[in-house]
Amino acid sequence: MLSSALRSLGATLEKAGQALAGSSREVLSRHREVMALKSHAPSIHRTCFVAPSANVVGNVKLAEKSSIWYGAIVRGDLASISIGSMSSIADKATISPMGEGSVQIGNRVLVGQGAVVGVATIHDDAVIGMGSTIGDRAVIESGAYIAPGSVVASGTVVPKAKLFCGEQVLRDLTPAESARLASSVESLCFLRLEHAAEVYKDVIDIEQDKSDAKWMEERSLDYDSSLGLLKNNERAQVW
Repeated sequence: MLSSALRSLGATLEKAGQALAGSSREVLSRHREVMALKSHAPSIHRTCFVAPSANVVGNVKLAEKSSIWYGAIVRGDLASISIGSMSSIADKATISPMGEGSVQIGNRVLVGQGAVVGVATIHDDAVIGMGSTIGDRAVIESGAYIAPGSVVASGTVVPKAKLFCGEQVLRDLTPAESARLASSVESLCFLRLEHAAEVYKDVIDIEQDKSDAKWMEERSLDYDSSLGLLKNNERAQVW
């Protein structure tokens, strides 16, 4: 009887202690690269790359071969966002429109690392330098270059193929400068394929990588060649 009473008392004290300590349940916060919100879900072409640490939320449309890089935020919860083909939103860039209207980003556009874009329009082949800020209702015309750290005030129009630095338009871009900018955009477009291949590996691919690493530790091309095994190992021939 005494032992039963002590067990009952112990259980009561434990429950009282748990109540004082608060809930022991933990809320699961699972990061999702792509997340629907309200009645809107992102529309992402199958050839796009969205990095594992990026956020694409709500009313967002990504055209073919575009990429959202590590830590970038594209929030279409308060306004729609449209990003054209072969465009790149670089690491930790933020597109988070808060006002009325929509964000329109054209084809072959690069939004650099840490840049912030409001409810703006960015035309084809424009490049937004890292750390720049593009205000609401700003218009960046085709081929324009916003230098790193610049601030394009609300309502500003940056003309076609111009260099904007600081808070003003400086001059025309030279053909060589435009070509270098276009090359950078193209390089990022192709780089997305390498990252996608690594990020989207399944269990079989990962196990194959482990097997390949072990093979490389234990054997060499000369060793297998001397045994006549090289021609039978296609992966070894690549190495």
